[in-house]
Amino acid sequence: MKNKIALGLILTMLFALAAPATEVYASSAIPDYFDFGALTMSIPAGGSQKMWLRANYDYTYYIEGATSNATYLETDFKSGSKDVVFHIGPDEQSGNVFFHFYVNDEKVQNDDLHDEIEIYVKNRQQVFPSIPAPIAKGKTGTLVQENKVSMLYNDKGVAMASFSLTYGKGSMATFGLKGIEENGSKYFSILTGYDNATPLISGTDKEVMIANGYAGVVVNGKFVNWP
Repeated sequence: MKNKIALGLILTMLFALAAPATEVYASSAIPDYFDFGALTMSIPAGGSQKMWLRANYDYTYYIEGATSNATYLETDFKSGSKDVVFHIGPDEQSGNVFFHFYVNDEKVQNDDLHDEIEIYVKNRQQVFPSIPAPIAKGKTGTLVQENKVSMLYNDKGVAMASFSLTYGKGSMATFGLKGIEENGSKYFSILTGYDNATPLISGTDKEVMIANGYAGVVVNGKFVNWP
């Protein structure tokens, strides 16, 4: 009898070892609608992470706390089980970003069904809300970041010229100020989520920038002259 019990225990252990591993997910506050591979994740600025998601209905999402418009979710918004990818912009400055998920399906007459995933943003690069900027006649002005526009002020605090960035089709890019670099002329060094972004500047403002020694911007390490 003892031998049979021992043999039974051994066979049970062998079957358990041979059985395929079952992946356990983090569930959701509303499991009838969503199931997530994780409820919190850590992703470095400029990084991305894949996560399994189950949605029983079509859905949408919005982001809370992000400073970069290169922070987004790669998804098709459709119901089903799938992998989605969280992207954190290289210029992201927030330490905590929340992705809020809402059911968005005509089969469900409730717009308040909601759950969220929190992203801890690691290795953020330092940018500044303003930087001192040498200008003509040996004076020092200030370049100030105002939302998606950088404004150059003179030494008396009077606005002189401004520029922004575009990443295509007229879309303005978020970016942060890092400092000033020189390559024959002076350039404003900036950090953005779009390596191919280019500066937008009016003809008049371009003349002012050049008159004060600035030939363009450095986009993520790449020198780009004013257009």
